[in-house]
Amino acid sequence: LVLRCAMPASRIFVICLIFLSLTFMSPATGGAETLAIVGATVIDVSEFGSSDADLIDAVVVIKDGLISAVGPRSEVRIPADARVLRAEDRFIVPGLTDGFAALNNQGYADAYLECGVTSIIAVSGGRRGPLATGLDPSPRVSRLGSVGDNSGTIDEHVAALEDLAADGVDVALLMYELTPEQLGTLIRRAHDLGMATIGELGRTSYEEGIAAGLDAVVHTTRYSLGLAPEDMARAVAERPFSNDLESAKWLYYLWLTELSPHDPRLAEYAATLADGGAALMPTLSLLHLDRPWAANPWKDPVARLLDPADINAPADAATGRHAYDAAHQVAYSAVARAQFLLEEAYHRAGARYLAGSATDVWGTMPGISLHTELESLVRLGLTPREALAAATSNFASVFPNWGRRGEIEAGWAADLLVLSEDPREDIRNLRAIERVVLGGQIIEKAGPRDNGRDGLIVSRKVLVPPPDAPAGITAEEITYLSDGLRVKGYLIRPTDDGTYPGLVYARGGNRDFKPITPSRIWGRLARMASWGYVIAGSQYRGVAGGEGREEFGGAEVHDLLNLIPVLEGEPGVDATRLGIYGGSRGGLMTYLVLAQTDRFRAAVIRAGVSDLISWREDRPEMDEVFADIIPDWDTDRKGVLLARSPARWVDRLSPTTPILILHGTADWRVSPRQSQMMAAALLDNRRPFRLVLLEGSDHQLNEHREEHFRLTREWFDRFVRDREGPPDLEPHGD
Repeated sequence: LVLRCAMPASRIFVICLIFLSLTFMSPATGGAETLAIVGATVIDVSEFGSSDADLIDAVVVIKDGLISAVGPRSEVRIPADARVLRAEDRFIVPGLTDGFAALNNQGYADAYLECGVTSIIAVSGGRRGPLATGLDPSPRVSRLGSVGDNSGTIDEHVAALEDLAADGVDVALLMYELTPEQLGTLIRRAHDLGMATIGELGRTSYEEGIAAGLDAVVHTTRYSLGLAPEDMARAVAERPFSNDLESAKWLYYLWLTELSPHDPRLAEYAATLADGGAALMPTLSLLHLDRPWAANPWKDPVARLLDPADINAPADAATGRHAYDAAHQVAYSAVARAQFLLEEAYHRAGARYLAGSATDVWGTMPGISLHTELESLVRLGLTPREALAAATSNFASVFPNWGRRGEIEAGWAADLLVLSEDPREDIRNLRAIERVVLGGQIIEKAGPRDNGRDGLIVSRKVLVPPPDAPAGITAEEITYLSDGLRVKGYLIRPTDDGTYPGLVYARGGNRDFKPITPSRIWGRLARMASWGYVIAGSQYRGVAGGEGREEFGGAEVHDLLNLIPVLEGEPGVDATRLGIYGGSRGGLMTYLVLAQTDRFRAAVIRAGVSDLISWREDRPEMDEVFADIIPDWDTDRKGVLLARSPARWVDRLSPTTPILILHGTADWRVSPRQSQMMAAALLDNRRPFRLVLLEGSDHQLNEHREEHFRLTREWFDRFVRDREGPPDLEPHGD
């Protein structure tokens, strides 16, 4: 299997494609299989790339996720039970680390791995979006968290740092508002907590920060602030983020473009950075698209795994350039030139480097942009081996408690790449990847984002039931296609052979609030499956590692509709007998689904939202959620609310789907008036329904749990299992 990012046309290699049938596995699982890679040249990346003790015709033995032995073939015994991979005329390097990168969904994870990135330091929030968890496969993730974005006392900053450490954050990004005294205290405390430190400073100068013991500093344009006049630096610190060309940040950036590479201040400052001990992480890729030699990243084969809508300021697919206005394009291009001149000076002075792509801001892309970062480091003067070290062994050399990752040594993590070309000759050869090994497991190449029809299941993972799970039920985590996106979901079904009707489950909540969890699967959904149904549920796009973005009643309605072909493709499912269940926001989603299909023989809605316009009056705090995830919220608030208020257009709902509406009268999350309003509209439009208000029940109907299940089962058995037709709604009787 060849895993490869695109090469320039002048560097096309013929590579034999070896297709492997292997299962994706998480690096955390380790591997029972012993693997021996035989005959390759192991490239030495130690001592910041200054050592060249390469091993020719080497054997690398991997067991239980670690490298157990490495050395010349004449000296290393190949275990009798090992699976042997022949790698003559190949090259082995450690898996790459991206030191400043976003991870938003499975497509990002696949792109990193296909480009050989086996570890990232994850930056999340703001333009980069939330960190996706639970991805499989995924690079190893070290989390980054910031302290000092706002001013505060040292006690407040230390408490914030300790909270980050308690939450599992590995690297502290120490920011603009920290004073020199605060910064020194935080660096010492971070190191005591086992955290690495990166500086992005303002009120403290970079000279002071490096002297205080920072492990690294990030962004050339930021750590060059020490060159600026004091008043300019102070103004940038007060407002470090702005796209306005008249802002303090951009006036400083443009000031950098006028700085002569021969200015004695530059040589003096370069020596300060190089001699201080902190590594530099320039993130040259941030301005890569604004340099004349940049290739169109969407032509890279790995780009098939990515959605332009997920990328901040993506390159135009046709031109490979930004769609900036003329003034901004001139400014960005000028800063791109200045960044290179500055970094060349820092390198000449002897600076040491860490590689970070800054993905996914300003058009940077997972995996692809780390390679442009390494190519840029070589362009400014590093040797290919030094650039390779910046993305591998340097992290263990610079960061305390990084762990044994980044070198091909016995006892180190078995994260490595097998290459068909020699990266010592040309750093672009690092793209010719034949194998990615992560935690001792060979990672299979991911399929394209549009590799099949909607509803196609592209991966499955059987879940282990807890001791109290209902007997005779199996559950799987699935990834399926919806609008070409890879969306996460679940299948729960009886284990006995037979033909069963199907149910679609519409979850409530939003994003990572109230997702489908193991307790929900083995509690509510397994119980419903035990009635004799196969249940398909969706997490919705953009959640739990799925691609795309959730819209609270927008395009993710398709994620539920595309569970119909999921069920149609499952053996033992009678897709002529389908029902749908939704609670809370899932109730809203169910109504929206019923406006697009009449495939469902029945629906059950628990405490469902039916009218966002009035619900917003009950829950004004939801405006923050809507602003975050509903497209056009700021420009067409009335329109987006109406589109998500089915109680106001009930005539569009399927007239052949009887709806059971259950609601507790003590529900504070969704007022029972939402169900009463919907019932009145259904009655006026002669749609089949039953409304049951359960006295004193909360949002989950906990006080009437068994009655909730009994009514739900009876409804589905009547209309779905037994195929009873809709009731006669014409006025009749004595």
